[in-house]
Amino acid sequence: MKTTTNQQPNKTHKNIWKNSSPTPQCLIPLPSTWVALLEPQTSSCYDEALLMCQYLDGYWAAWIPDFGEIKLHSGQFCRMS
Repeated sequence: MKTTTNQQPNKTHKNIWKNSSPTPQCLIPLPSTWVALLEPQTSSCYDEALLMCQYLDGYWAAWIPDFGEIKLHSGQFCRMS
């Protein structure tokens, strides 16, 4: 008879991606998250957007104050600092 034991996760494991991101302040996008726009749509446009939902193609529906709804890809925004 084969027996198994429950193994606890290795507590010394480090996230190797945490500091190796090509873009500073990267994040895993989630709905209802405010993000900073890397390329604002116009010079008079806010440089922040609220992520609303993710489309099936990976893009995000976002809302920019005084601009409206826009479709963004994850390379167009980053975490607000």
